[in-house]
Amino acid sequence: MDIGKSFTYMMEDPNWLMKLVIGAVVSLVPIVNFAAIGYMLTVMRNVAEGQAVPLPEWGNFGEHFMKGLYAFVGILIYFAPALLVYCCVGVLSGVAGGMMGGGSSSSSSGDAIGGVLAIVMMCLNCLVGLFMLVASILMPAALIRFAMSQNQLSVFWDFGGNFQLVSKNLTNYIIVLLISWVASFIAGFGIILCVVGVYLTMFWSQLVTAHIFGQFWRASQGSLATT
Repeated sequence: MDIGKSFTYMMEDPNWLMKLVIGAVVSLVPIVNFAAIGYMLTVMRNVAEGQAVPLPEWGNFGEHFMKGLYAFVGILIYFAPALLVYCCVGVLSGVAGGMMGGGSSSSSSGDAIGGVLAIVMMCLNCLVGLFMLVASILMPAALIRFAMSQNQLSVFWDFGGNFQLVSKNLTNYIIVLLISWVASFIAGFGIILCVVGVYLTMFWSQLVTAHIFGQFWRASQGSLATT
């Protein structure tokens, strides 16, 4: 993989600056910013397909928007189990607080039940933490596979397929995650250019991530084909 090119390939496009500015502005607007996500996914696929100029035009705004919206829904469903358990923990916390806080002749039994509920909540929090850790590690793989599909939401909860992609290309996967984090760190310096500058550099970092993820997919195809 060409790591250096992921940081500079945008400049090979004659209209790169305008595309970058449009992406930054789109990222500023809630809901509309789904199009920026879709744009990133399109770049990812273009890189994977080996297109010389991977930055697409913004003229297909509706297509970018729908792709980003589908991705958002997929990510929401992907983390839904953790959100559901957190809601249950919140309800149990309220119940436990009510039982342990009541002063009556049955306070001892209430304290006992509250203590049991506290243990249950602790176990659930540990379970959620473990799920979030694994899910967060596999999320980029799911996003990459989604970008290569025809907006198939099922790839997000295809944990087996996502895990296979990671396990067969573990070294490269670690590299692309590190590059993505480095790009995000660099983008943070955009605060020097005020609010718009942050969005400009953050969108740039998303394009860096899209490129390295696209390279990862292209490099992974040989290993997956042998399974």
